[in-house]
Amino acid sequence: MESPVENGYRIFADLHTHTTYSHGKGSVEDNVRAAKFRGLKCVAITDHGIRHPLVGVSRKKFPAMRKDVQAAAEKFGIDVLLGIEANIYGMSGEIDLSDGDISMLDIVLAGFHASARPQKVSDIFMFQSGLVAGRLGKSSKEQIARNTKAYINCIKRFPIDILTHPGFWLQLDTYELGKACADYGTYVEISSRHRVPDEEGLEGFMKSGAMFVINSDAHLVQNVGRWEYALNLAAAAGLDEARIANAGNKPLVLRSKN
Repeated sequence: MESPVENGYRIFADLHTHTTYSHGKGSVEDNVRAAKFRGLKCVAITDHGIRHPLVGVSRKKFPAMRKDVQAAAEKFGIDVLLGIEANIYGMSGEIDLSDGDISMLDIVLAGFHASARPQKVSDIFMFQSGLVAGRLGKSSKEQIARNTKAYINCIKRFPIDILTHPGFWLQLDTYELGKACADYGTYVEISSRHRVPDEEGLEGFMKSGAMFVINSDAHLVQNVGRWEYALNLAAAAGLDEARIANAGNKPLVLRSKN
């Protein structure tokens, strides 16, 4: 079955969805059923990392998640990947996944979440102090440079497949970050849920040579496979389908598995 064509793009996988294992509203089976209904060939279950307050996934739940993923893949006949959306929580680029955790997963996502516990007290001032300025788009050059450095440190240290919603909460130098993504094989997410990056941010990423993914970041079952903002932004910017890892007829290549 061919992937549905939307805005000229053939997106075959939604690589960022949440379930009741964190704070999504549907089960693994619900999300996979929705992906199948939308004509997708693949969906990733990527609940929040453990440092996300109240809703972070405990490592003890990984075996149950794997069991649910395998059962849903068999029932609906599409590829289902088990992943985690890890938290970047310090200037060092640290994430809340160990090497052992990563070995148990099919895909690794990472992003900044304002509520995640910082690594050190100094990170509150160096990395997280600019949250309000970031949301208002008024970060200083120094803040943007520090934010960008933390993300780049993460990419260098860990086999991150996808950087999630870059530019949400923290402003970034998308050209410099994009160069690191291109060098290390990490994809930049265009997020329909958080509507980032914006036009200027996407331009920087495109100039850098980075590759992209189009994702829903669905927390509701009905949003799995929905990405209107991302597709409209990509089309307006003239982003070639060849630069979207989950589009077209090419196989999905993941850094964490290579």
